[in-house]
Amino acid sequence: MSDALDYLLAVRKDAVASYFQFLKKSGKHLDEKTRSLLSVITKVDAKTEAGFKQYLMRALRAGNSADEILDALLVCMPTLGMSKIIWAVTIILQMDIPEFNPALIGKEKQWHKLAKVDDIAEGVSRFDYAGRACFVNKMGDGLQVFDSRCPHQVTHIPLLALADTTLTCPKHQWKFNIENGECIEKGNRPLNKIDYKIEGDTLYVYA
Repeated sequence: MSDALDYLLAVRKDAVASYFQFLKKSGKHLDEKTRSLLSVITKVDAKTEAGFKQYLMRALRAGNSADEILDALLVCMPTLGMSKIIWAVTIILQMDIPEFNPALIGKEKQWHKLAKVDDIAEGVSRFDYAGRACFVNKMGDGLQVFDSRCPHQVTHIPLLALADTTLTCPKHQWKFNIENGECIEKGNRPLNKIDYKIEGDTLYVYA
């Protein structure tokens, strides 16, 4: 929140807190993805940059794809107008969010065969597939799969960048805990998880 809202909450909590409760209750029948998309639209309509950045990232965390966010903006063209949409896209480009990379927009996800599960070594391995790569962290019977691209500027991180459980992006030294993907130094976004499935004895990733 802004300093102004913090101030109003401090000196007029009875009034302002009720407003926030109203906003929360008014969307109680919406799922989190839809609610976050509507929040993005309202911030674009008001041209509130800080709020737009905040809710844009929240919409991505809620599971919305970059394509879905762009569609939401464009379908609201009659009320937003092209100038506000251009304003929003300009901010998105300045933020340099990997999900909005032009090479990824409009690409339908599909299942890719990665490896036989028994051939995957315990610990962390890196696999190439369909011009991309991912890290597979195998811990006993458990698996986690992360995109090899840093969430900062889509830099591919090599396996040599792994030291113990810390993965370091060579470009700007963002550091990640490979056990859970969380960013532990420099940056503020985790590694992107990749959905996977095991069919028979083979691991497939959905990307």
